[in-house]
Amino acid sequence: MLNSIIPRLNFIEYNGGQIAYRETGDGPTILLFHGMNGSSKSWATLFNSLGEKFRLIAWDAPSFGESDVFGDSIEDYTNAAKALISSLEVEDIIIIGHSMGGLIATRLASDKDVSLAGLVLSSCHLGFGRPKGGALMSRYADRIDALTGREVDMSYALERAQRSTPEGTPKHVREYLVEVAKGARIEGIRDGGRMSQETDNSYICKNIKVPVIILSGGKDKIISVEMHEALVSALPEAKQVVFPKAGHASYVEYPELFQKQVVGLAKKVWKPKHSN
Repeated sequence: MLNSIIPRLNFIEYNGGQIAYRETGDGPTILLFHGMNGSSKSWATLFNSLGEKFRLIAWDAPSFGESDVFGDSIEDYTNAAKALISSLEVEDIIIIGHSMGGLIATRLASDKDVSLAGLVLSSCHLGFGRPKGGALMSRYADRIDALTGREVDMSYALERAQRSTPEGTPKHVREYLVEVAKGARIEGIRDGGRMSQETDNSYICKNIKVPVIILSGGKDKIISVEMHEALVSALPEAKQVVFPKAGHASYVEYPELFQKQVVGLAKKVWKPKHSN
């Protein structure tokens, strides 16, 4: 396991329920959106390395972690994220969205009501743009079947960690991904899967006016070449960075390289507010 200290959970009231989040640090704000098998725990490496420079806030997306269920559309997720941003009164923020979280981050970046300074999309895509109400795609339905057919989530978590990382990944990295994925909830895969399946962000990318970095792993088995190329095509002015040896979880596989890109963007968009 990674030797990391994770901030305690906090909660805001929202639509008769709660949204959970963790935060640490002080300074310009970075908001973190995790992927399908993640939660606010996913960002341990960033909490411990960047907390001295920035205010880091990571949520448990609706239906994930300790957050309640608030729907399964991209609008439901985006509205929940905007409620968190409003409640915490943060402005001029950088948003980092990983995989599924990148769909929400992209929507927020295109929303004129969100005070954004920059956007980082990690192993992300544009959504599958399928009609509403259809059966879940196998990439999500199969995960639900795997969870409902087992008494414990260990084997599921191990399979997802192995699928997310290439052969030869250090043991401590996979152990951490397993620990996070052990908290997977069926409703998260159900709702997050439907949101991902029915979202189409291709038409809104033209509305994004802030600097964007697209980070990807050269050995990613989750995001196909076609999915990645579609994202790059929709954001032609974005900076592209490929970590050749990384899989789907570069933020924990190669944290120093990942953080270097985040700090570089911060210096660019927050100068002279942040000049270290």
